[in-house]
This record gives sequence, structure tokens and C-alpha cells, in this order.
Amino acid sequence: MFKIVTAFFAIILVCLPLFNKSAMAETYKVQERGTLLKIADKYRTSVDTIVNLNKLLSTQLKPGQYLETPKTYKVSEGETLYKISKEIRVTLLELLEANPTINNPDWIYPGQIINVPIKNEMIYMGDSSKKRIALTFDDGPEDTYTPQILEILREKGVKATFFVVGERVKEYPERLKQMYREGHAIGNHTWDHPHLPELTDEQMNESIQSTTAEIEKIIGFKPDLFRPPYGEIEDRQAELLTKQGYRSIMWTADTKDWSGVSAEEIVSRVKQDASPGAIVLQHNYHVEGKFETVKALPEIIDELRAQGYEFVTVPTLLGK
Repeated sequence: MFKIVTAFFAIILVCLPLFNKSAMAETYKVQERGTLLKIADKYRTSVDTIVNLNKLLSTQLKPGQYLETPKTYKVSEGETLYKISKEIRVTLLELLEANPTINNPDWIYPGQIINVPIKNEMIYMGDSSKKRIALTFDDGPEDTYTPQILEILREKGVKATFFVVGERVKEYPERLKQMYREGHAIGNHTWDHPHLPELTDEQMNESIQSTTAEIEKIIGFKPDLFRPPYGEIEDRQAELLTKQGYRSIMWTADTKDWSGVSAEEIVSRVKQDASPGAIVLQHNYHVEGKFETVKALPEIIDELRAQGYEFVTVPTLLGK
């Protein structure tokens, strides 16, 4: 028995340095009046990193809420960023992007804490270093609300991002051409708006690839942006799409315009969640009932511009 216990502690002592060198993560409990910016500053990272890591659909935090923080790595004697990148299996460029304060790859020292890059399959927020925001519209095109939205965007000089449905693209090709011609970004929103977790991989691929093919046939452009219907997708499915070259885009500000809320409520929701790098979810298709996106849109643009925001497309917001 003594030999077994001795061997056990020997193994711990041998492995202890490895544990110390491994990437460490923390869980943070949001305090009263806690903000994403305060938390990001505390962990020497960016707001968008915190948002994307925790899959936050809103920039508003609640006291007592728990957030995962980026993993960190403690530099040991003789280590270089290149060696560290190999050990944690990321590229040197990814490591440098996760640590913008490191201006020279050779300027690291023992005991230094550096951030481990985060690889997200889903994107909820873009670059938060500039006061920019992206308006997005789902489920079109069609001939009722889409023309009105395009007219407002043209008058206001705003470029937006439209996540289009394949079967509607086929029915309204001229509207898709207009969106693209007027400088808006185009994303894939499946062929007929299915609930992805209920589909097989083959069915999901068919829905997405057929939509991409239809878009490319009409405007000669193959989108790499994708948004899952209802915002619901399994991690495994998102990973599969990433491998196929798609960037799965969620949002950080939900207007809930589809639910019949008033224009005032839509504007209020956007103002509440407005933050540098935010992605706003709206719709340009609605079947029946109250729908006040068109009424709210000019005020959203005017209000946020007055606060100093610049409106950009999702690709611009992501820096790609």
C-alpha cells in the first residue's frame, strides 16, 4: 500500500509542471453595475471576445450572471511565442491577434500571462475596437417590406446585410439583384427556413448549398455568411459549416420585430443593446399582423448616428 501511495504522489510531482504550463480559464460572476467593457479590461481582452465566447445574444448583463473568461497561458523560462503556439495548437498569427499588446514576438518574459486564442464556430459580435454597428435583415427578399427598407437605406446612405431564403430568392431575383447592386452584403439563410437541429447533415447541406447556388446564379456571388433559422444550430453542425468555409452569424441586439412589437419598442431595444461591434437582428419579411420595422428603421439610424455610430456590413464589421 505504501508503494502505491508513493507512486501516486510521484506521478503528481512529475505532472505538476505540465499542469502549471497548461492554459487556464476562469469563471467570472457579474457584479452590480458590471459591464462587458469593465470585464474585458479586467482580463485584458476585447468585448467581442467575451461576447462570442459566452454566446451572448445581448450586451446587457445581470448581476450574478456567470461568464466564462478567455483561457490564459503562463510563460516559462526559455519559451518563445512560436513554441507556445505549437504547444497550444494555434498559429503564431492567431496568438499575436489574441495579444495585441505584444508588439514584438520576441518580447515575452517568464511569468508573463498571455491570452489563448478562441476559435468560435458562431459569431455574435464583430470588432469592438471601433464604434461601428451592423444592421441585418432576415427571411427575404419579397415585394412588400424589402423595397421600403432598401429605399430608407439608400436615402440614409447605410449599407446593411441581408440573410436571404433560397426559395424567395428564386421568386424575387430582381430584389436580390437590387440589394447586391446597391452595395449590401448577402448571406445564406437556408432554402426554406427549416429547424436545423431536426435535419440530418445531408438535409442541412442540401438546404444551404442549393441556396448558395441560387444566389450565385442570380448575382454571380457566392456568399460565405450564414445565419441559422431561429438562431438555432447544434455545435456539431456549426463546426461542419465552418469547415465548408461558412461564417455562422448570430446577433447581439434582437429587435423582436417579428412578434408585433411597436416601432418605439424596436428602437428602444436597439438603443439598449447598441455597442461597438454589435450586430442587430431585424426582418424584411412578415406574413401577417403588426410589423413596424419600416417605421422604426429611420429612427434607429438617426439615433445611433447621433451617438457617433457608423453603419457597416457584417463582412466589414468582422474585418474580412
